[in-house]
Amino acid sequence: MLILEKKYYFIFLILVISICIYGCYSFTGGSAPSHLKTMTIQNVNDNSGFGNPLYREILTQSIFDLFLNDNTYEIVDLSGDSRLNVVINSIRETPVSVSPGELETERKVEVLCEVEFYDNIKKSVIMKKTISSYDIYQVSESQQGRDNSIRVALNQLADDILLAVVSGW
Repeated sequence: MLILEKKYYFIFLILVISICIYGCYSFTGGSAPSHLKTMTIQNVNDNSGFGNPLYREILTQSIFDLFLNDNTYEIVDLSGDSRLNVVINSIRETPVSVSPGELETERKVEVLCEVEFYDNIKKSVIMKKTISSYDIYQVSESQQGRDNSIRVALNQLADDILLAVVSGW
């Protein structure tokens, strides 16, 4: 009978410890500051010199849509509690693979952005970091392949920016 009671005690102890650990762990890594309720998302600036204004528009819209769907902050046009600034610093292309005969077959497109999340209430920078993303395309797809890869990288950047702001990296 004593052995049976020890078994239940041990199971109860494991259950209590598990509940405590579960209650302390967070998958988001952080949370939004509690005093910030609204956010102004600035139009993305493109300092890459790549020459296609469509890329900054794609990234701006993608960021806006993700934050709107996330509901962590109310998105406002002016005077938000916080402000998100994103600048595309560079868009680079590099060869990835070369076929026999030294012909390039794949290229990597990498987009680097500077992201700043600013607290307008406390007048301080919450987060400032460089985030990058890339995609690979077949050289045989020419301009269309490159444009599609840049779009994929921009959409991934928008996801990474949302995660960085919401999780408090």
